[in-house]
Amino acid sequence: MHGGRRAATRPWLPEAPRRTVLVLGGGGMRGYCHIGIIRAIERLGLRIDEVVGTSMGAVMGSLYATGMDSRRIEEVASEITIKDYFKSSILKQLVKGFRHTSFYKGRTFHAFLRRWLPQQVFGDMPRPFFCNALSLTSGKSRFFGLPGADDVPVADAVYASACLPAVFEPLEIQGDHYVDGGMTETLGLRLAAARKPDLVIAIDLSHRDLHARTNFKSSWLHIVTQTYEVMGQALNEHNLHRFVDARTVLIKPKVSQFGILDMPDVREIVRVGEREALEVLTTHPLTRYLCDPVVVAEFDRNVTLPRDHVRLEVDANACIHCGICAATCATNGFAAVPLGDVVRKLHNYECTRDMACERNCPTGAIRLHNI
Repeated sequence: MHGGRRAATRPWLPEAPRRTVLVLGGGGMRGYCHIGIIRAIERLGLRIDEVVGTSMGAVMGSLYATGMDSRRIEEVASEITIKDYFKSSILKQLVKGFRHTSFYKGRTFHAFLRRWLPQQVFGDMPRPFFCNALSLTSGKSRFFGLPGADDVPVADAVYASACLPAVFEPLEIQGDHYVDGGMTETLGLRLAAARKPDLVIAIDLSHRDLHARTNFKSSWLHIVTQTYEVMGQALNEHNLHRFVDARTVLIKPKVSQFGILDMPDVREIVRVGEREALEVLTTHPLTRYLCDPVVVAEFDRNVTLPRDHVRLEVDANACIHCGICAATCATNGFAAVPLGDVVRKLHNYECTRDMACERNCPTGAIRLHNI
């Protein structure tokens, strides 16, 4: 017992009495963090019925949906290296100039997916799996795995979902060309909601220390990746505002120190994901009593604060009472007042964790804690 919270006393239910969808978000090479999330889920004995993935989340989620455990996924995913998968196509650029489609070759990455995802249709997957990609022809999102979009090879759909524009060549599928689904939706909460689950466990890799500056590098790759990252955070703000509800457990691992296209220390980033998931899932009221009580008791000794709320803090000296925080917050955590404290919910249990208030504050007066 810690912090006045009672230890879990209800009997553990090894077979969760609800249908659970795991949603794995995009984030480039930060997606290795998903392996740790899956490991925590295994350790806690939680049952996952369906998997939704975007970009690198689609890669890791598809491997999980084939029946691989986290140890096997880590072994397989370790084959993805910067040296082998990010080979620039310099000859193509010299020959075609601005008419070339990407800076890197995608054939090796596609071959990797075909080797480990041999299923020709989504119905062959041991666990239901879905991923999203963006059509360059129609401008629409396509949700592979749903009826009408489940008759393509799983490897092709996953490649399309993870095909970062200008980085890999867009893939042609049934006469259309697709790129990374994260261009419009980095976390597939809309697709998860359409599945009408009882519980959603969503992994958002867009966490960033908004008070720490990112040093500018005069390189094409840095400009592109930083633009994608900031754009993804803005898109995610609206996505979280709309779809995070009372049936959603949102996990935001602190992975901002890992570059989107930098090869991480796999064991380190897996540990980050596992630790964050264990802390959240063992303290959140939607999942705490579904977890193995032995593991819950272990984390009761180590976790000093439940992770099911966000603490709002505003520097009164920096606040100019502009009202942007009140207009931005989807859960009425702030008040638009001319004087005094603008915080309405010091401990906001409804916070969607999109960090929009902190990101949009013009004076940097807002800080969010326990997120």
